[in-house]
Amino acid sequence: MPSLQYVIDSICASVTVECVDKIIVALLDQGPFTVAEILPLIQTKDRSLDLGSARMIAKAALVDMAQRGEIKIEGDNIYSAN
Repeated sequence: MPSLQYVIDSICASVTVECVDKIIVALLDQGPFTVAEILPLIQTKDRSLDLGSARMIAKAALVDMAQRGEIKIEGDNIYSAN
């Protein structure tokens, strides 16, 4: 999986790594969530993003956060690692 920064740069989105991380942390504060719940939030930050592009950004961010030990991913469900 390409890095989150690479994915964002390659589709010329106006969202940032920090923005996506904040979206994920905010959702985690509310409890477990699914990948599908992230997509419209990312799209609101850049209305030019289609669903596939938002999904690429979300997946890259989630993989990155999982590798850092911040989250657990089980199927489409995302949990805090704590």
